[in-house]
Amino acid sequence: VWSYLQLQSGFDPPHQSDTRTIYIANRFPQHGHYVPQKFADNRIISSKYTVWNFVPKNLFEQFRRVANFYFLIIFLVQLMIDTPTSPITSGLPLFFVITVTAIKQGYEDWLRHKADNEVNGAPVYVVRSGGLVKTRSKNIRVGDIVRVAKDETFPVDLVLLSSDRADGSCHVTTASLDGETNLKVWITWFDKGVT
Repeated sequence: VWSYLQLQSGFDPPHQSDTRTIYIANRFPQHGHYVPQKFADNRIISSKYTVWNFVPKNLFEQFRRVANFYFLIIFLVQLMIDTPTSPITSGLPLFFVITVTAIKQGYEDWLRHKADNEVNGAPVYVVRSGGLVKTRSKNIRVGDIVRVAKDETFPVDLVLLSSDRADGSCHVTTASLDGETNLKVWITWFDKGVT
């Protein structure tokens, strides 16, 4: 039984080695030779805003638009200088556009938060401590062995270790990655003599 898998990486920063060791099923060496490595977690975050940064970030993005910035300058000039037109004529439409756009973007971001939580909370089965354990997709760690059944979504980037088909293959659609809906054939990694 392999306790770890050593992968050759194509691009590493110059201060790191050409290989990295990933311990399968989190079986770490017992002799104190293990050096903890930091890997990104498996959470998906597609939203732009949080509760704390929505107002400043949204206002910054809206006033980066030339039209909104122009009307803001006109409104400020009308406030400071005595002009024949009222500042309300440029301030009220600007306030209306900014408010409607902020509500629309806030709603769209809330929908992204809901979709992220649904994907991150999807149940998956991983091998931990010698047994199959049910966990959430966001809790998958580098080196976990993940069981994916027929018609399930892949919760992470995976290497196919085995398949229940006689030829060791499986059919995968990558519509969520590249939009292609045709099936692609994956061959079991160990069946091709890769070590």
